[in-house]
Amino acid sequence: MNKRSLLFLIFGSIIGLGLILLWLNYVPISELKGYFTELSPFHVFLAATAYLAAYFVRSVRWNILLSQSYRIPVYDTWFYAMAGNLLNYLIPIRAGELVRAWFVKRNHGHSIVSSLPSIIIDKTFDTLAIVAVLILIPFLAIEISAGLWVLLALLAIVFVLSVGLLLLAAWYPQKVLTWLSLPLMVVPVRFREKVRGFIQLLIEGLNLFEHHPGKLILATLLTALGILLDGIYFYLIFEAFGIDFSFLLVLFGYTLINLSYALPQPPAQLGSNEWMMIIVFSLGFSLTKSSASAIMAFAHILTAILMGVVGGVAFAISGYEVIHMIFKGEKIDGKSD
Repeated sequence: MNKRSLLFLIFGSIIGLGLILLWLNYVPISELKGYFTELSPFHVFLAATAYLAAYFVRSVRWNILLSQSYRIPVYDTWFYAMAGNLLNYLIPIRAGELVRAWFVKRNHGHSIVSSLPSIIIDKTFDTLAIVAVLILIPFLAIEISAGLWVLLALLAIVFVLSVGLLLLAAWYPQKVLTWLSLPLMVVPVRFREKVRGFIQLLIEGLNLFEHHPGKLILATLLTALGILLDGIYFYLIFEAFGIDFSFLLVLFGYTLINLSYALPQPPAQLGSNEWMMIIVFSLGFSLTKSSASAIMAFAHILTAILMGVVGGVAFAISGYEVIHMIFKGEKIDGKSD
C-alpha cells in the first residue's frame, strides 16, 4: 500500500473512531440492551438471505455487461464482486473495482482494461437508486428535513455526473477523450501517451449497449430488483426487533444510506452508518434514537460478518495473493508503486 493510501486509511480510521465516540455520547446506550432481548433469529436469517441475494443480483448484472465481450460463469462474477466489495468495505480507496478486473485477468486471461468499462458501468447503475428515492417521495407522508435535502442534492449531483459522463462517452467519444486528456498536460511526457491510450480504450469500451437495448433494459430491471432486495433486507431487521415501520419508509431511508456510500467513508463505514441512521430515520422519520441505533448497530455487525465470511471465501477461491500485492504497495500488474 502506498503512503498516500496508508495515510488516507489512518486518517479515515481516526475519523470513524471519533464518529463512534460522538454516537456513543448521543445515544442512550442503556436502552439498547432491551431491544436485543426480543431479537427474532428467523427474521435475522431471512434478512441475511435478502442481503446476499441483493449482491448476487448485482453480480448477475455485471455478468451481463461482461458478456458483451466474453462469457464468464455467474458464480465467478459473484465471487469477484464480493471480494471487491469486501476490499472497498475495509479499505475505502475503491481498489475493489480494480481487483475485480484483476480476477478476470488472472482466472480468464482477459486484460484488466477490457473488463474495467463493464465494472464502471456496473457501479454507475447503482446510482439509479437516486431515481427510486425521488419516485418514492410523493408516496411518503413525511416532511423532508433540510439535512435530507442536502444529502439528496449531493447524491443527485453524483448521479448526474456519472450518468452524464457515460452518455457523453457513448455519443461523443472523441470530445470526451479530448476533455479528459486536458489534465494530462501536467503529466510527464513519458507517461502522457500511456495514460491517454488507457483513457481511449476505456471510452471505447463504455459503449456496451450499442445495438443491444435488451441488455440495457435487463440491467435496469436487475438494478431495481437489487434496490428492492436491499429494502426487504432492512425491513426484516426492523421486523427482527419487533419494530412496526412502513416498508416504503424503510426502502426510502435505507436506499439513501446506501447511496451515501458514494461519498467518502471511514473504513468499514465506522461511525458513518450509525450517524446516517440517526439523520435519516431518527431526525428525518421520528424513529426513537435508541431503536434506530439498535437496528443500525445490529445491521452493521451482521453485514460485517456476512461480508467478511463471503468475501473471505471469495478471495480464497479467486486469488488471495492480490491482498499481499496491495499491502506491499505493488500495482495490480506486479510493478511496484
